[in-house]
Amino acid sequence: MRKTSTIVDGAVMAGVYIILMLISLNVPIISILTYFLLPLPIILFSYKHGWKPGLLVWAVTLVLSFVMGGTAGLIYAFSSGLMGIIMGELYKRKTSAFGVLLGGSLASVFNFLMLLVFAKLLLNLDIVKDAQNQFNSVIDQASSFYKESGQDLSQLDQMREQVAMIPYMLPTAIIIGAIAVTLITQWLAALVLKRMRYDYRPFPPFRDWSFPKSFLWYYILALLLSFIKTDKGSGLYILMINLFIILTLVLVVQGLTVIFCYARNKGWPKAVPVFISVFVIFTSSILPIIMEVVKFLGIIDLGFEIKKRINTRQ
Repeated sequence: MRKTSTIVDGAVMAGVYIILMLISLNVPIISILTYFLLPLPIILFSYKHGWKPGLLVWAVTLVLSFVMGGTAGLIYAFSSGLMGIIMGELYKRKTSAFGVLLGGSLASVFNFLMLLVFAKLLLNLDIVKDAQNQFNSVIDQASSFYKESGQDLSQLDQMREQVAMIPYMLPTAIIIGAIAVTLITQWLAALVLKRMRYDYRPFPPFRDWSFPKSFLWYYILALLLSFIKTDKGSGLYILMINLFIILTLVLVVQGLTVIFCYARNKGWPKAVPVFISVFVIFTSSILPIIMEVVKFLGIIDLGFEIKKRINTRQ
């Protein structure tokens, strides 16, 4: 009876997956949402029946996706299936929300790397180079407009320098992209799990998030490495840039948790810290000093635990 139930559940989840996959391939606007929904059938099935039956359902979706969606369908099925099995098994083991995020992010990083390798070896496409060429093309068009209107070209020169940095910052882009994809999928999965009354461990309130203190020492190390003169494109140069960017973002997030904690302590409306966070993110390129202040809050919190002091005074 149990085996029959597993087969029926597997068939249903595979069917749901194929519907979502076909929407993702053929309906442009809705596909933005369905892309993040694709791992959910595998997550739910693996949560209920375990990772071994999940592998069988994944194999079925791989075959059906290739038959019905070609190479694009196969890529979708591979990436979403891997993430779904890992996250579903972690949910089943009652892993913490951060543990599920880590597992899903690692799967997503692997998916991105496989996509780059697949595009290069089988399709002879250099995704990074193509992206650079497209950005430079847009800048060239803007440059012609700027020259005709007599505007300063210094901003465009800075943009060209940033575009030239894309290959060196690829590890950071992959990591941030993987975490973003996993976070959205995890949020959607939590909504479904809660709706179906499945037991899982949600994220704690954002104000209670805190990174290990060791991240502060890693940041100091990255800061010291930045003073070492290295050749552009060398291994140390790439490591230094990516480490510094990622740790800066970690400290900014830590600083935002301080703002959320302080806002709750003062009884501010929930919309206030949310607005401040959005403002900090969207003005980071125009007013970088604001993000530096938030990063400083994160440094102080990791070093001196000011959130604990704020909560103590409550």
